[in-house]
Amino acid sequence: MTGLPDTSPGVTAQSPARYVTLDGMRGLAAIAVALFHFDIYLMPHGYVAVDFFFVLSGFVLYRSYLPRFRAGLSVGRFMAQRFARLYPLFLLGLLLGVALAVQQLMVGDPHRPVAASKLLSATLFNAAMLPSPATLPLYPFNVPSWSLFFEVVANVALIVLIFRLPRFALPAICIVAAIGMVPIILDNGSGNIGALWGEHGIALMRTAFSFTLGIIIAMLPGRGAVHGRPAHWLGVACIFAIGVLLAMPMPREWFAIYDLSIILFFSPVLVFLGSRIEPARFIAPAAAFIGETSYALYAVHWSFIEPMRAAVRYVGLTPIPAATLFMALMLIASWAAVRWYDLPLRRKLSALLRQTDNRRQTVGA
Repeated sequence: MTGLPDTSPGVTAQSPARYVTLDGMRGLAAIAVALFHFDIYLMPHGYVAVDFFFVLSGFVLYRSYLPRFRAGLSVGRFMAQRFARLYPLFLLGLLLGVALAVQQLMVGDPHRPVAASKLLSATLFNAAMLPSPATLPLYPFNVPSWSLFFEVVANVALIVLIFRLPRFALPAICIVAAIGMVPIILDNGSGNIGALWGEHGIALMRTAFSFTLGIIIAMLPGRGAVHGRPAHWLGVACIFAIGVLLAMPMPREWFAIYDLSIILFFSPVLVFLGSRIEPARFIAPAAAFIGETSYALYAVHWSFIEPMRAAVRYVGLTPIPAATLFMALMLIASWAAVRWYDLPLRRKLSALLRQTDNRRQTVGA
């Protein structure tokens, strides 16, 4: 998942660094992805949440890092900070996926993600956040991780290239990416494309278009401090709008057009609106909570899907109660992963980065 601010542990929902409406939208979009993977009929367009995440990522990272870049932030330091933010939960999702794959191999499960002969090589490549050359999915143990790879690609482009480009170049990137992306999605019949080998070109176009558009939105004038963004019911509407858009049922022949409307129009408009208004105060804590747990949910839900499907089949639950139980358990698991795994590990990695900086300053002096 993308669109993650590089905030320190303990940042509150009232901090100027937090956009609570964007937090709520990111959280609801992550829930949509998990529901799509669990039961496609309950969230038929959940895969297009990825494009929303890329818009959000471009916006947040540009706002967060441009001042630091102008103050002398190096490429290495930037990527180390992004690694500290992205890798812990990425690794947890991978380890859970590998553990499930080993169990499936041991019992001869026909739904296992990789053959035994490809298990080691796929694990090693994925552990380095690189696509597996031995399998059709780029990340067979945790398929949604494909977007995290392209998030890293976008992050490298941001610090190496985009911060140095003239402003007029950014709309050109969006236009070129859109020209390449639209016919492929129309031909595919939907925006559900990018996770497999042979689809990396369209994945790169989706990333380039939405990430760059998020940067353009971040460049527009607007108030950044939380006290300058009024709390309003429109913020609540923005949060629920992303869920409604991703859940909208329609005839299959309209999927591609509808998905493109979300990618090209609705996602950037919602990020623009959500960055300028806060939700009504009664919903702000819930929005902040699902935003804080959203990346963990995105990173770890894949490995729980088949066990949960088997469990609800055994119990005999119908789709809506089954999905409700799945999401309740996933939100609890995501909260626990953030509190007892991600935050402590990020603190240690941040402390290690500070120690490294201090040693370099001492040697330089």
